[in-house]
Amino acid sequence: MTETEISRALSADNPARAEAAATVVRFLDVAVAATGRASFYNTRDEQLALEEDAHRTMAALDRRLYAGLVCSPGATDRSRQLGVLHLLGTPAREDDGDTVYAAVAALTVPRRLKLFALLAERRVNNARVRRLILRTVLGSTSLELWSVRYRDKLATALRHAWGLRLSGILRAILTKHLAGGELDSKEHRILAREIDRWAVDRADPAAVRECVAFVLGAEGPYTLPLPVAYRAARTDLDAGAALPLETLEGLRGRYHPDAKPARVLELTAARLTVGQRLAGQRQAARAGVTVEVDLDRYDAVRLYLYAFAEGMTAEVAAALDRRAAHTAAGLDLAGRRVALVLDGSASMRGGTDQPLRPIAAVLALRDALRAAAGTCHDVWIGGVPDGRLVHPAGPTAAAEALVAALRTGAELIVVVGDGYENAPAGRFAQVLDAARTLGVAVPVVQLCPVLAAEAAGLRGYAPDLPLAPVHRPEALELAWCRLMLATDPTAAVPALLRLAHPEVTA
Repeated sequence: MTETEISRALSADNPARAEAAATVVRFLDVAVAATGRASFYNTRDEQLALEEDAHRTMAALDRRLYAGLVCSPGATDRSRQLGVLHLLGTPAREDDGDTVYAAVAALTVPRRLKLFALLAERRVNNARVRRLILRTVLGSTSLELWSVRYRDKLATALRHAWGLRLSGILRAILTKHLAGGELDSKEHRILAREIDRWAVDRADPAAVRECVAFVLGAEGPYTLPLPVAYRAARTDLDAGAALPLETLEGLRGRYHPDAKPARVLELTAARLTVGQRLAGQRQAARAGVTVEVDLDRYDAVRLYLYAFAEGMTAEVAAALDRRAAHTAAGLDLAGRRVALVLDGSASMRGGTDQPLRPIAAVLALRDALRAAAGTCHDVWIGGVPDGRLVHPAGPTAAAEALVAALRTGAELIVVVGDGYENAPAGRFAQVLDAARTLGVAVPVVQLCPVLAAEAAGLRGYAPDLPLAPVHRPEALELAWCRLMLATDPTAAVPALLRLAHPEVTA
């Protein structure tokens, strides 16, 4: 296998091997589980400080591996955003470019635009940033749709790339152009240099100019269908039927306050995004509007959050079963006896900005591990069962659950929880030590759906318990790398390189 910086850092003869492994472990924790939000125990600022430091130290250890892991399937969109921010805000390396574009391409459009807003907020602006923004925005074949759906966010991105002065010049030239005015040679050169050259893959560069004019606030007149519909909807709501839901709803609130929101839903039901279809089911039912939703397009955590809000139906349960079977196919647990210790205590409610996400992750992981194992026993810490759901409640009596799991005769015990124990604190570690003293050798590992800022990563129920972060089942492969780093760092190198650089082979 090609030798890399990380291969040397984690080699058995490197005296700083433990420190290097700890750096990679902490970054994997952040890449898989960080959300930039407060948790039950930590503030948002504490979580953000942990994220920033983990990205900085990992990039310093091995920038190429860092860039590859940012793009790996198990990394969260949040980690991809921070990864791009770090790569663009620090001196470039020749292989950064492809990684940055790959990371941005893996983001949803709203998250790409959030990334561009973060670049503006942090005043990161260099040739690489400008090239990324202009190529991503002006080279898109969906620019017309974006221009009406994300008008303000696009304006922020473009003004950051061009600067306020040049953006004003472009707006003035485009206003003149749309009104039928004759442009001089200098104005033609400006449009060609700043707009046309980024739209090389589009069949109609003139449409790009019109979209830019609309985003920057030029009066028009316009010829493209969506900008035309946007202008028409200010006087006639039904004329905006071709617009996205959030755009037309904004126009309704501003220009047609007497019209009911249900009318907007009726007009746009056929064009709702995947997220809007699931989130809008309750509103659609109240309005008597049918909104089709394909449940197989949502991950298991999202489906559990929906079930907590709207109730578990047979259709949602079936979709969750299909998701679990798909995830289980990649886990090497067939035929094994597994016991799951699952945290359903009050702390699994999570923070106020994204309530119930931790328990939704626990339930999704439970399903995947159940589907993968030969036999599986569940032992819950707290929680109130509600059919397939479990509502967080009660203290964290983790030791009692461990005793029950040890009695099942399992070959592997997987603990899924945040690592906080309070009934009493420290008893889990005592029970595990006693079991080891008595010769009970069954492996016990912990999967954590929540970061603990005060622990600089993850919080374990016992000091020597192998830990891995799993924000969602799709990240289990990265979790496995995390567990290997805790037991045999050298053996983890091939898996890390495979995840970060699929082209590197043994």
